[in-house]
Amino acid sequence: MLTVVAHDTSLEASPTVPAGITTARLVLKGKAKRELVVHRVPAGTTIEELARGAAGRPERWFHDWSFGGPSVPRDSTPDAAATLDLRPGRYLLVAYEVDPSGRPRGDKFIWREVSVIAGAVLIPARFPVPDLTMKMKSGQIEVSGVVRTGQRVVQVENAGGRPHDVLIGRLKPGKTLDDVKKWDRDRTEPAPFIYVGGLTPMSSGFTAQTKLVLQTGVHVVLCTMRHSGERERDYQRGMLASFKVN
Repeated sequence: MLTVVAHDTSLEASPTVPAGITTARLVLKGKAKRELVVHRVPAGTTIEELARGAAGRPERWFHDWSFGGPSVPRDSTPDAAATLDLRPGRYLLVAYEVDPSGRPRGDKFIWREVSVIAGAVLIPARFPVPDLTMKMKSGQIEVSGVVRTGQRVVQVENAGGRPHDVLIGRLKPGKTLDDVKKWDRDRTEPAPFIYVGGLTPMSSGFTAQTKLVLQTGVHVVLCTMRHSGERERDYQRGMLASFKVN
């Protein structure tokens, strides 16, 4: 477990964590809501250089060595968590502030460094068996698994060629997948779903898990990223899917 406590002006966390399957838990202690990104520091890059590159939350910053992390917690909870396969090395934890509409603000973030240490015994990495699997591909999301109400393990695999985030919500009564596709996240109009949780952007080839409390109803999963040179976000271009919770 890597517990990251977000205050208004700083992050509090252990300076080291063992390598392997690790649950990054974000705890909000300040006034601002935040999300958390876990990013490995590439060889030859200083921690300060990597932190400066996070300003503006550009897509290119997530293209390599972004392991994802917990999205902003639901309104009724003070924390959120994501399970990641962390390899030995130096990591940058970045907590972006999230506005009232749920959008991360690229110009408002705090950060700190954490070192992931290799253990004396090599233990093969094994994620818990998920209840639901979401595979992010180029232009589509494949959802597999049958889920019932309660706390469930959701696994996200980025099998596409670009970084992707994941937002999961429960559709409001009378709303459909088409309503989600037409929804403009950049405006202040309310979303056609109730926010449940998600994961921050992860690079291609990475896998992460999160535990969510699911209620009965139709749920939607979408990628909210906007890629370089494109006006629409991924979900507006068709990168969204739905699943039913019984």
